[in-house]
Amino acid sequence: MRVLAFDTATAACTVAVAEDGRVLSELTLQVPRAHSVRLMPLIAQALQEARVDKRELDAIAVGVGPGSFTGLRIGLATAKGLAFALDLPVVPVSTLAAAAYGTGAQAGLVVPLFDAKRGQVFTGVYLAGDRDPATWTELVGPANLHIDELAERVRRLREELGHTWQHVTLCGDAAEAHAARLGPDGVIRIAAPGSLLPRGASVAALGLSLLQRGGAVSPDALSPLYLRKSEAESLWESRRSPSTP
Repeated sequence: MRVLAFDTATAACTVAVAEDGRVLSELTLQVPRAHSVRLMPLIAQALQEARVDKRELDAIAVGVGPGSFTGLRIGLATAKGLAFALDLPVVPVSTLAAAAYGTGAQAGLVVPLFDAKRGQVFTGVYLAGDRDPATWTELVGPANLHIDELAERVRRLREELGHTWQHVTLCGDAAEAHAARLGPDGVIRIAAPGSLLPRGASVAALGLSLLQRGGAVSPDALSPLYLRKSEAESLWESRRSPSTP
């Protein structure tokens, strides 16, 4: 099966085309606040390099967050538009899971960390498997947590699983900033620079795995995973709330 995959929830605008688990092309640009003008040209280039016509695609896999509100709207709107135009199913993929899988970790816990402001992070905790995404286990689902609460959850998980001797691999744009809070140097590892953010190849791998297990949805059912309100929404609500005496 041929899958077009992309994610725009982070600073990376990343696209890949894959066929039956084999990556045919992958392109990634770190262009914050420029996804709206970069995504479609990247998709066209990725299809051209893969020598795949868009009419030969079987599905679209897209990162649904959590992450940038604007980036998510761009990515999901593009996925819906292409899916409707080409009559294709869409596979929603967690941006956190894609980032974790993209580290290439083969054992231990993998923890993606994306800055959610005010000491909070968008995060999850995964138990690494092999290169088959179905062998990975989500231990803590996508959440918006304070870094101290996450550190306590990671500590407990390592004790409960008997993996106190194993490393914890961190990825995401907040990995370096919070590494010291999550454990000692001998335990914590930070993913390689090229694996900190989600990549199209990882979105494609997870998307294909989910597709084979019935994880596709209609374009109408595709929705973002925000986890919190945007700053504009919070400001609007604070202005509407009655003032306290």
